[in-house]
Amino acid sequence: TVAGVLIRDGRLPLGLLIKNTKLSAREVKQALVVLIQHGVVTHAASKEGAGGRMVTYYSVNTRVVLRQQRLGLYLALVEERMGKEGVAVFRTVMENGIMSIGTVKERLGSSEWPQAAQIKLDAATSKLVRERFIVAVAPGDTVTRIDKTMEAEAVELDKLAVLPTAKELLTIRRMLNDRAEQEYSNTSVVGIKRVAEEEADGHVSKVVVGPDGRTLVVANGTNGTDGTNGNESQDTVDQTQCFRVYYDRLDVFLRNQQLVNYFADKYNAGAGAIVKAMLRITESRTKTCRDRRSEVLSVAQVINQLPQDAPLADAVDTGSDMFFQDLAASATSGNGTAKGGGGNGALTPAKRTELAFALLEVVRADASGIVVKVDDRGGGQYQLNFDRAASALRDQSLDTLVHEKFGSLHARIVRVLRDKQKLDEKSVATAAMMPIAACRERLHDLALAGFIDSYEIARTVDRNPSRMFYLWYINPQKQTRAAMRYIFKSMTNVFARLDKELAARAPLVAKTKRADVAADQSLLTDSEKNELAALSAAQTRLEVANVRLDGMLLAVHDISPEHASF
Repeated sequence: TVAGVLIRDGRLPLGLLIKNTKLSAREVKQALVVLIQHGVVTHAASKEGAGGRMVTYYSVNTRVVLRQQRLGLYLALVEERMGKEGVAVFRTVMENGIMSIGTVKERLGSSEWPQAAQIKLDAATSKLVRERFIVAVAPGDTVTRIDKTMEAEAVELDKLAVLPTAKELLTIRRMLNDRAEQEYSNTSVVGIKRVAEEEADGHVSKVVVGPDGRTLVVANGTNGTDGTNGNESQDTVDQTQCFRVYYDRLDVFLRNQQLVNYFADKYNAGAGAIVKAMLRITESRTKTCRDRRSEVLSVAQVINQLPQDAPLADAVDTGSDMFFQDLAASATSGNGTAKGGGGNGALTPAKRTELAFALLEVVRADASGIVVKVDDRGGGQYQLNFDRAASALRDQSLDTLVHEKFGSLHARIVRVLRDKQKLDEKSVATAAMMPIAACRERLHDLALAGFIDSYEIARTVDRNPSRMFYLWYINPQKQTRAAMRYIFKSMTNVFARLDKELAARAPLVAKTKRADVAADQSLLTDSEKNELAALSAAQTRLEVANVRLDGMLLAVHDISPEHASF
């Protein structure tokens, strides 16, 4: 109720929030504590009235609310990378909002686990913190960035003896922006401590978990499974430090998966494997989707990151360039591997390297410009342009959306305008290969929906509409807003249909929750079982549709560096 009122009415103080929700002050305060704990609600204090009375305003962080649809994807991602111990810690922190690691261990009951399991849990927790899946909580995290900027600006203005000029105000805002960028670029990890464990004889030893899950003791200068020296200190997480889930960091991995699918669908699985290897190398240094470029990568780094079973020898269509097809044919003809079979068979290291070079050239020559070659030293130095990656993924999702909403001819017009920029009606019809009357009708359909815009050029001083040139073009901001309206409307329809399906079978759902029916399914008739199967199928289809819409929202808005949060 409290969150719904804040979403509907916007930013409110406590008094108006109590009045609009028609709840008691105690209930509203308790709800606010829970919502702030989970990052759903933010607060900020401001002075009001002649006496300078401080009033606290509350508002909803809609980004956190919308990300609740991705929790399943987040959990699957964490389990894939951190294992069962990591996902257990991550889920506990996610369910409770903000929690210290000591409290997480108490909830999990890890004190009763075997020593090897406790070591695995500590290692997974340290990895979660180091890779910023969870981050330490600061007091200012519950205040919005805009409010923090306004407060810092007010502090700087108070230092001036007179009212600031426009130039001084611009200088202050640039300074605050630079300060925020420096804080964002800080690579230090809060919550990690380095400790060394000493034995009775004074030698330093530490316990590590081997790649096969066995517990190993590294002591007296010996090397661990990762090649580290035994006399080095061990990373441990501060048990009293509170952490929260860092959703912006997790969106990086979802974006990377979309990029891999983009190249795999456009070319082949080998091109997707090359891009995936490049993204794997840069993931540790990519903080959020705000980062516009990756670090520079060498060809040797990319090849070393490629898995042995990467299907590099699959055929790929590169248009008139037949070099790669000939190379793939020669790679598969002499080693017994079927062409296009999806594996590398007995590829020699030299042939594997040659195929990797060819695939790198294929993805570099892609029109999207995502993979950029910055230097020719050492076989080539490459970089990923995340700005262009966000644009390519957004355009792909927008094309799909326009095609589903209007049809293939409307989608063709959008692609023509994206490639040719500003065009008049006749030029659009010529490029799209359709009659002018049909093109005019479709242009107005797209303009009314907000996917394209028009630019007026007056031929006379009076600006008479009948004597003007009208150029059609793509307005990215307006197009993004139109797409988001459609996505949110579709999500609303999905939820409404799900509620309708559940309401229509509410008595049957209530019956299945009875203890006797849960213990003995034979108490249900055949018709009731069929109804439950139909309900389950409908729920599955609606959930899949919702995940697909959320993927569109991620590509259209969330991964853009301009819209990504700190």
